Amino acid sequence: MTLSGKRVFITGAATGIGRATAEHLAAEGARVFGAGLDGAEGADLASRHARAKNLFFRESDLTREAEVQAAVAAAAGEFGGLDAVVNCAGIYPTGKRLEEVSDTEWERTLAVNLTAIFRVCRATLPLLRDAGGGSIVNIASVHAEATVPGVPAYAATKAAVVGLSRQMALDYAVDRIHVNSLLVGSVATRMTLDGLEAAGGAEALGLSFEPNRIARIANPSEIATAIAFLISDAASFVTGSAMQVDGGLLARLL
Repeated sequence: MTLSGKRVFITGAATGIGRATAEHLAAEGARVFGAGLDGAEGADLASRHARAKNLFFRESDLTREAEVQAAVAAAAGEFGGLDAVVNCAGIYPTGKRLEEVSDTEWERTLAVNLTAIFRVCRATLPLLRDAGGGSIVNIASVHAEATVPGVPAYAATKAAVVGLSRQMALDYAVDRIHVNSLLVGSVATRMTLDGLEAAGGAEALGLSFEPNRIARIANPSEIATAIAFLISDAASFVTGSAMQVDGGLLARLL
């Protein structure tokens, strides 16, 4: 499996799964352009690769169409095109039943977790087509199939990401563009750990950091390697898939 020379656009690249993926892909020979919030952390990430010139970052609010277009144009200008897109940006609001969720909270979750993916894909698909094909990976969640109390907006958006990814796989197969989603379990990111704390801690939900436990909490690098596979030539026969990378969590829940 080689990623040498692949030009990859990653959202949410400053932290969490996005950062781990950016670092892993760059280490494997890809050229990476990250976009998202957390500008200071994104700048730190890019500075670590300044000498190699294989990882760049642009602070962007991907819920805004103009900023999506500007970030994608910057990536295309830097690399001359794109071969893969990885949508990692997301938020995880917890602790409220549906009737307690405000319009503002609902709309914000949809904007970040779903509409931003729609806009990034819409902006990057022509570049993937021009490259003769490519790959899109959208980060979903086990919540698309089996969820927990208090996360109505999050569960709804992650189920929608799976549906959108499958539908896009059908429309863009003719352009040799593969589209897949990842059903990730609990991962040791700031977003997830904050959500677990709000829910009473990992143990309260039956999760563990122990390496020999089903439904343990993953290191973000373990998700990055799965993403690397999906954008590699080794995944040439994988499209329209919702790939589970969850440490067995769905096996226990379903």
